[in-house]
Amino acid sequence: MNFSQFCACVSSGSAQLKRRVDACAGLGRSYEFSPCEMPPGCRPGRTGLGFWREGGDYLLYFRPAVSYAGDDPRLRRFFTQGSVQRFPGFQPMADCLQALGASSPAPASFQTLNQYLQARVMGQERAVMAAAFKLWAHACKREPLRPLSLIFYGPTGVGKSELGKAIAPALNRCAGKERYRLVWTELNTFTRPHSAYRLTGAPPGYVGYDDPPVLEAVRRCPHTVFMFDELDKAHPEVLKIFMSILDEGRCTARQEDAQGSRELDFRRCVFLFTTNTDLSGAQRLGFVPAQPPPPVPRQEDGPAGSPAALARQLFQADETARRALARSGVLREITGRFSGLIGFQPLDQAARVSITAKQIAALAREYGLNLVQVAPELARALTPGEALSPRSAVPMLEGTLSPVFLAHAALVWGQTPLRLSGTVAHMSLTSVRE
Repeated sequence: MNFSQFCACVSSGSAQLKRRVDACAGLGRSYEFSPCEMPPGCRPGRTGLGFWREGGDYLLYFRPAVSYAGDDPRLRRFFTQGSVQRFPGFQPMADCLQALGASSPAPASFQTLNQYLQARVMGQERAVMAAAFKLWAHACKREPLRPLSLIFYGPTGVGKSELGKAIAPALNRCAGKERYRLVWTELNTFTRPHSAYRLTGAPPGYVGYDDPPVLEAVRRCPHTVFMFDELDKAHPEVLKIFMSILDEGRCTARQEDAQGSRELDFRRCVFLFTTNTDLSGAQRLGFVPAQPPPPVPRQEDGPAGSPAALARQLFQADETARRALARSGVLREITGRFSGLIGFQPLDQAARVSITAKQIAALAREYGLNLVQVAPELARALTPGEALSPRSAVPMLEGTLSPVFLAHAALVWGQTPLRLSGTVAHMSLTSVRE
């Protein structure tokens, strides 16, 4: 359950909520939603939202308690009143929740977006911060001239694709509405010259003319997040398709739309590319060799921590990667069209353990279990040190944990928050309320 959506629906469902709270109070119990997904800026990101009636008063509580460090003044005032709030009747409590559910403007800074993305991608704080800053700057534009285009590069299994999948939901949460949608394309199937037609559409009479091209998704959603995985596997002709799109924000489709227009407008879109290529090496991505760009002149940064200083640091990192991209064989004309090139580092052991805990919780959900805690010592024991990447450890986790989850899936846990603890030889699931 999402707290903001719940608050917005209180007006239409207040009578039903009151009946359920009163019925539970008659049995000496509270009425609780768990887990409840909290707005950006809240810590923890998920908690239990409960209601309790005490005489004529109604109590609203969060378990565990929530602290708020976001930009919405209404939420800041609300959460500073404590984890348990008392109201002299049901209607004052409902009015308070309805006020929190009213629409509010997008956050005034990128901290909220950065915080949400950091929670989704482990061990890549610098890369996530760079992506959040560039995404926020693009999302705040009223009339952008071109789309945002980012290359995520680095070793396999370090979070590049995971960050790409998290961007559309993160932008939607910050906007307060379902504005962005993700379109995922594997470029390892674009290895031949004619495969470029799958992006904009095949000419009349050619095979695939009636198939919907990938890029025409922008006609259905002007704020599409296009994710192109494994850029280094694509044929060079595919890269040429993007040259005008990334520079002008437009291209011509093979077929007309319902209004007779063939123009595709990408100016509000986000283009993401991933590659395992080490941009300090010499692996080719296509095109003819080019000379590296000239050295970047040094300039004075702004105050430490300011947007100007951060923008300058990201620019210098971009230029270093652009030089490596040009040395790998990509024309300077296209290397300059990308808005940013963001490097991902190999994961340290602490990040691998955090990812293991996240993978275990995801596996539990496949068995219908609401696993919210994994004992740190057990997560460390289940993290293989020799794995090529966290992704390759998933089969091992499934083989180890499936018997435990199967044994408990038959029990009626419902949405009870669970904790996994013990040793690898003797694991157990218990309710966090026990």
